[in-house]
Amino acid sequence: MYDWNGSIRSLNVGLPDDIARLKAAGYYQEAIARIDRLLAEDWTKTQNGPASNGIAPPEGYVPPENPTPHGVDTLREALTVQKEIMRRLPGEYCWTEAEAIARMQERVKDFTAEEFKKLDWEGRMDWRFVEGEKRYQARFAETLLATHADLAARKLTPDAPNNKNEERHRLHEKMEREGSASADITLRTSIRMSDEAFAAALEKAKAEGRDAVHVRAWLALPAACPSQSHITLDRFTETPSHIAAEDAPQRTVCWEADLTENRTFGAEYSYRETAVYADPLSFTPDAEQPDLYTGEEAPHIVFTPYLRALAAQLTEGIASPAEKAKRIYDYVTLNVRYHFQPSYFVHESIAENCARSRRGDCGIMALTFITLCRIAGIPARWESGFAVAPGDAGCHDWARFYVAPRGWMYADCSYGASMARRGDEVLRRHYFGSLDTGRMVANSAFEAPFDPPMLGFRSDPYDNQSGEMEADGVGLYGDDTVTTKEVLKFEEVE
Repeated sequence: MYDWNGSIRSLNVGLPDDIARLKAAGYYQEAIARIDRLLAEDWTKTQNGPASNGIAPPEGYVPPENPTPHGVDTLREALTVQKEIMRRLPGEYCWTEAEAIARMQERVKDFTAEEFKKLDWEGRMDWRFVEGEKRYQARFAETLLATHADLAARKLTPDAPNNKNEERHRLHEKMEREGSASADITLRTSIRMSDEAFAAALEKAKAEGRDAVHVRAWLALPAACPSQSHITLDRFTETPSHIAAEDAPQRTVCWEADLTENRTFGAEYSYRETAVYADPLSFTPDAEQPDLYTGEEAPHIVFTPYLRALAAQLTEGIASPAEKAKRIYDYVTLNVRYHFQPSYFVHESIAENCARSRRGDCGIMALTFITLCRIAGIPARWESGFAVAPGDAGCHDWARFYVAPRGWMYADCSYGASMARRGDEVLRRHYFGSLDTGRMVANSAFEAPFDPPMLGFRSDPYDNQSGEMEADGVGLYGDDTVTTKEVLKFEEVE
């Protein structure tokens, strides 16, 4: 089978003009129909020749062999990916203006339509046209409540108080004083098809003469990396088909089964997370720096003219790679507003768009930092998994960058931006160089395949945290899967 996730690398090829205009206007159904027509076209029948000119061929005419009988391969890949993007976009942008205002009024006391229009004008909400109607991103309300203290203060159901920032300050002081801090962590995660998705898949299988749905499921596992040790895989709901190596770029456990009834696939594991304190500005960088992890990786780590100009402006007159990285970190954390995002599958040129729009989530901020660092000649790479705290685990992404002789250090631009919104400069600086003990690292690369690979389109072909599933070779996404994360132990190591 063809690995469609690999075709993502052709996304930057773009679209024919007519389809691009339809997509920009949100007329996805017509754009998809035009893509289907192009993909089905036999170029040997439409190539230049007597037939295409409406005349009879000369006697004895033999058409020359067309070197691209089915079209240009990279364009076919780009069209196929774009078709899937447009198939998913209506579900990502699902609220009309009236529905969006009503959702905010259900959550915020005395919220008005005038407030909504003001926030919209200020660019505080992500939207697109869908079949000619302006639609707002599925989690626009969560974005507003997470990033506007005045709206959060008017929530009809206030958040439970927490002391996360006090704990971060305590941990920062310990790391600065002792050089590092560690925690022993045990997590339990699971994934299953939604009952509705399984029922539909089983009905389809029976219509095709089969009694079961062939399911494959992947869950993230802790990977071997400098910050993680004492990794143990404690138990699984059933024996896995395959467990990827500890150093896999996206480490997973995989199950494969024929199901006549829906069921859950789960894992429980333990590890020690160690956060080492690093101040990138506290040492003199070597005169010679390595050039590893400084190249482009299409479609999102791409050195566009705008990004090159931005990197040049940020680093002008600066020789130290650490100072350059700090300028890039400052740019992202002080200027990019946090926005919950649609799935990464529907994004194009992530770093470019983030630098232009100045909005993104943790992964988009991380990828923008990585791209700008690489343009400036600073090695930078991806890392992701979970942010973990006692009783809480959520998906999270961050970056690593390299300055000799210190080596690899961290940049968590999302946490840094959050601290900037709070006016907490101590913690904003902490996350340039250092992290914390509340992590589970599963991925050391962006856009890496699973082991074994998933051949149908993944829900997220770039990153993996909550897991992936496919039914009869078709990748599932959105509400078709149900995932859980549970923190069973989080104990600081003295």
